[in-house]
Amino acid sequence: MQKTFLVMALILPMAFAPVAFAGADTKPEPASPSEMISEATRTILKAFEIMMRSIPQYEAPEVLENGDIIIRRKHPEPKKPAPNEPPSKTRT
Repeated sequence: MQKTFLVMALILPMAFAPVAFAGADTKPEPASPSEMISEATRTILKAFEIMMRSIPQYEAPEVLENGDIIIRRKHPEPKKPAPNEPPSKTRT
C-alpha cells in the first residue's frame, strides 16, 4: 500500500506537468513581413548610430614648423582630475 502511494505521488505530478507548461510557451502573433522589416531596419540603423558615435573623430592633421604632426580630436574627452587632486569648480 505504501509503495503504491509513493509511486502515485511521484507519477501524478509528472502526468500534469505538460498541462502546466503548455500555456507558458505561448508567443504573440507574428507581425506582418513589412512590420518585421521596418523593425529590423530601425534596429540596424540604431546599432550603426551607436557604432559611429563610439569611433573617435579627428580633425585634419597639422604640420608644425619643426615637423611635428598634430592630429586633434574634434570632441576631446573631458580631463579627469588626478586621484590626489580635488575636482576643479570651473567649467570648461
